[in-house]
Amino acid sequence: MTTPATTYWLPNRLAEADYDDITALESAAYAVFQNDWTDFPLFRGDEVRVYRHPHKANGDRWHTYWHAVTEGSPEEEWTSPVPERLERIPWCRPVVDHENDPAIKVWANVRGRDQHICIWFDRVNYIVILKQCKDHFLLKTTYCPRSRRKQQLHREYSAWKKTGRAL
Repeated sequence: MTTPATTYWLPNRLAEADYDDITALESAAYAVFQNDWTDFPLFRGDEVRVYRHPHKANGDRWHTYWHAVTEGSPEEEWTSPVPERLERIPWCRPVVDHENDPAIKVWANVRGRDQHICIWFDRVNYIVILKQCKDHFLLKTTYCPRSRRKQQLHREYSAWKKTGRAL
């Protein structure tokens, strides 16, 4: 069973109950991800790319996909996908495509030496993180922030808005 979309452009999420087990859900999520990322969308005029080479923890899956559906540290040990992330994989590309929707918050932050772009659809509690590269963006990850992280994101976004900086 799928849940109804909250916004006309947001597809239904995959529902764990629709699949025999986590393996079937994961296979369905990967098929959606591959289909959605066969071409590269534009974000603010530059392509958003994904790493298609194999992930160290799962050589059968694209690196970016596996990074988006797992969590933990060290990354090489990310062997179990998170059902909540798998179910929402159909939202990844549409959130990037609809970053101009007034319900979506977009801002930049710095992680280490990298500038990341946060695209957060907080109405459905889903965030997409892009890494800004020289001539493109790289899809880093996606997730559903937990309550403490949601509070941090609200603070980050408010602080960004106060700076008046553009992306």
